[in-house]
Amino acid sequence: MKNISKSFFLIIGLALITSCTSTKKIQKNMNSNSYSMAYIMDSKISNSKDSISVSIDTILFNPNIMSDTTKIKREKGWFLPLVLVYVWNSQNKCIQGKSMIEEDIPSFFKTSLIREINRSGNFHTDTLNKSDYSLELSIDEIKTEGPYVSSGFFYFALYVYGYSYSDRAGPAISNLKVSYKLKKGDQIIHSNSFCSEKGTEQINKRYTNTKILQQDYAVSMVEATSYNFKNTIELIVTDLNTYFNKQY
Repeated sequence: MKNISKSFFLIIGLALITSCTSTKKIQKNMNSNSYSMAYIMDSKISNSKDSISVSIDTILFNPNIMSDTTKIKREKGWFLPLVLVYVWNSQNKCIQGKSMIEEDIPSFFKTSLIREINRSGNFHTDTLNKSDYSLELSIDEIKTEGPYVSSGFFYFALYVYGYSYSDRAGPAISNLKVSYKLKKGDQIIHSNSFCSEKGTEQINKRYTNTKILQQDYAVSMVEATSYNFKNTIELIVTDLNTYFNKQY
């Protein structure tokens, strides 16, 4: 009888340890690697370039709007011990940090914008800062967050026991807001701001290793952030094309 009792508590302990994923473990795994935003050049190429050139003067980015590392916050959870049955559900929020992204964010924004202007802009970029026109850009909001849920159950009856658990990640929502000012000398002659939002798919297929699930979730968050940068950059270039076309 004593051996049965010991086995019973040992099984419960093992089941709970291997099933309910801790916030510290999720946070560690999601900060273990960084992933490239990899701007994809697939916009329509501009075949007519005029003589206007624009230099990119400043990229404003307040580092406090995004934490250095990805954070996991416990939102709610419960553990329900019944007679010979244990059920649990842990709900967390994953908040993307800079550590998840391989590139330096302002540098990525600037480089990608220059490449996009050279591809789809009806004007040129001036890398020597000799142009009368300059752009001052600001990353006003950058945020990607979503749920991570760990749940399962354990049962035991005499010599029969079993347990099942699953972790689900997402869908995460990524938001980006950027603004810019077009200057001629010191005078602001045009300005605008753009927002972009992208959602990820929920990852709910069964993983034998939850670390891989958490890393896949991180990848999907970075992909969503990359999409937002691409979307807003294309909107900026289109807006500038329209402005210059009206002026000249």
